[in-house]
Amino acid sequence: MKCCFGLLMLVAVACNSRTPIHVPQTTDTTSTTDSVFNAGQFIPDESGSPTSFVPGYYTGTIPCNDCRSITRKILFLTDHQFHLKDEFNGIQSPPLETEGRWQTTNDQLQLLVNEEVFKRFAVTNKGLSELSMTGAPVPLYPNDYLSHIQIGADNIAWMEKKKAGIDFFALGNEPFWLMEIDVDKQIRFLRVDSSEPTVFPYAPAIIQNRRYIYTTGKNSDSMQVIITPQFCSDGMSDNWYEYKVEAKYNGTMYMGCGVKLNGEW
Repeated sequence: MKCCFGLLMLVAVACNSRTPIHVPQTTDTTSTTDSVFNAGQFIPDESGSPTSFVPGYYTGTIPCNDCRSITRKILFLTDHQFHLKDEFNGIQSPPLETEGRWQTTNDQLQLLVNEEVFKRFAVTNKGLSELSMTGAPVPLYPNDYLSHIQIGADNIAWMEKKKAGIDFFALGNEPFWLMEIDVDKQIRFLRVDSSEPTVFPYAPAIIQNRRYIYTTGKNSDSMQVIITPQFCSDGMSDNWYEYKVEAKYNGTMYMGCGVKLNGEW
C-alpha cells in the first residue's frame, strides 16, 4: 500500500504544555489561524512547590484500603471538562469512571460533579497531590502524585510520525479511516477501501465556538475537518483522546478521535 501510515495505527492519546493552553472565547465570531492548541511540556522537580496548573493527561498510583493499589488517570480538557478513571489493582472490580468540570481557586485544583466539589488537589512541580475535602493543605497521600505525561509517548509508531513532522493524527471506524495533518503542507485522508490516501493541500483553520475547522479541496474531491476539544474514545481500545474529529469527505461524514503530536500547528 502506498501510504505513509497503516491501518494498524490504534494508539493512545494527548499532549504537554510549558505554559497554560490558550482557549479561544466562546463567541459567534470567526477568525483564521495557523497556530492551534499551543502546548509544551510539564517539567517536574524535587521541591513539590506550588505552580500553575496546565491541562492535559495526568496519571499515577495511590493507596487503596480494599485492593493492592489504585491506578488513577485524569484527562483535563482546555474547556474545563475532565474525565477520571480509577482502576483497582489486585481485585476483580470494574474501573470507576467520572466526568465533570474542573476549576482552579484559592491555589487549588477542584473537580466538580453536578457543580459540587468531588475532589481537591494541590498543584505542585512534582504533580497533583490530593487534598482532603475540607481543603486543608495536608495531602491525603504525601508521597503520591499524579504526573503530567504525554499521551502516546510510549507508542513507537506515533513517535515516528511526530519525528516525521505529522502535527495531528485522527482515526475512526465503521468504516475505518485515518487522517494526518502536516501543517503548511498537506492533509492526508485514508479510507479502509482505498489503496492509498487522498492528499489535500493544507489550509489554515477557522476557529468558531472553540472548534477548529479546516476546509480544503483538490480536483473533484473536497474535505472539511472539524476538531473539537472533547474527551473521545475510539470504541476499539482503552485509548483516550483529547479531541473529537468530524471529517466530511466528498459529502460523507466520518466520525472519530484525534491527538495532537506536535505542539505548534
